[in-house]
Amino acid sequence: MRYNPFRPNSIASSALFQGRKEEMMFIEQSLFQTKNGNPQHFLIEGERGLGKSSLFLMVENQATGQIPLQSSEKVNFLVINIELDSTQTFFEILKSIAADFKRALAERDKIKKLASGVWDFLSNWEILGVRYHRIDENLVQPYEILNALVVNFEKVIRLAEKEMDGILILIDEADRPGEKASLGELVKLLTEKLTKRGCDQVVIGMTGQPGLISKLRASHESSTRIFSSLTLKPLSDEENREVVLSGLEEANKVNKEQTFIDKDALELLSQLSEGYPHFLQEFAFKAFEQDVNNRICIEDVKNGAFGPFGALKQLGNKYFNDLYFTQIGSDEYRRVLQAMARFSDSWVNREMIKNEISIKETTLNNALQALKTRGIIVPNPAQPGEFRLPTKSFAAWIKAFYMLKEDPFIS
Repeated sequence: MRYNPFRPNSIASSALFQGRKEEMMFIEQSLFQTKNGNPQHFLIEGERGLGKSSLFLMVENQATGQIPLQSSEKVNFLVINIELDSTQTFFEILKSIAADFKRALAERDKIKKLASGVWDFLSNWEILGVRYHRIDENLVQPYEILNALVVNFEKVIRLAEKEMDGILILIDEADRPGEKASLGELVKLLTEKLTKRGCDQVVIGMTGQPGLISKLRASHESSTRIFSSLTLKPLSDEENREVVLSGLEEANKVNKEQTFIDKDALELLSQLSEGYPHFLQEFAFKAFEQDVNNRICIEDVKNGAFGPFGALKQLGNKYFNDLYFTQIGSDEYRRVLQAMARFSDSWVNREMIKNEISIKETTLNNALQALKTRGIIVPNPAQPGEFRLPTKSFAAWIKAFYMLKEDPFIS
């Protein structure tokens, strides 16, 4: 038995976190500005599998001083970290923030003692106590809760100013809540109330899939003006290699026998993942499992990727099987998707597809119509006859799927 350092089913540890230097500097600047009374709220959009949650874990560790910043500046924030879901309302998001506010205080004993009144308030607050599940949001005004949170944020910062630089509120999966959550209105009101109280050391960080900005704007037109935003992109080949080598370094600290990797195996892992950290963790985990001589070779990578319980099968089960198998019964339609995947998520037309595969005109037309109707491909509203895959990650999975001539999943 050997310790496998790769984590396809959980957030990557700080030891495996590589790259994202520009993003981290962007966020570090926000923290530094907030520490000095000029909060710079930040928003990060990115597809599934790009490591948004792992990025936020790193941000939390840096904001609390557990991991040094890339710059020489040090910060010490109280961090509230919540993950949203599709069922939550405005009221329930506020309750989540309040609950994690209490959790964060419980972990910082000095701050808890200095701001004992805030701790008592949170401990005795009915919605966080034994009646939590029976509270009727129609009987409690959400704006009262919002006001109470703002007042207590201000109290904590004032009473414990020598022990902390401010409060960081991290909101992960912010694209999930529906329209009734009014998340854009919530963050707009929260930041306005903080400003009116002169509480300038609270910063909000938010992540979500593409479309988050539009969803916030639909809730409150000016809510997106609060944030500086960036789009998370796939890792570079060099960063992919750094992730794998860092993982092996961690494994070699634990395991008695050292494990190495061949250069061509390392390159194939990078190619298969296309820079998606979740994909890379999955492929590397399976390759490590396949290795029997403490040297991961290209055959280990291939067997780990394409085996009956391999990485591609696992990724398909998690993300893509419904799009690629359940909704499609024709191999010809899958060939159309394969051709489109060569262009990632760029717009393609019929001629571009026909240049990639041999297919009858009527079959191609039927395929495009069926794939569009089922929401598997996206039509270009500005240019009729053009289509694209919904995400780069879907394209990356399809391309990895067809890197071997024989497709093990289609009988």
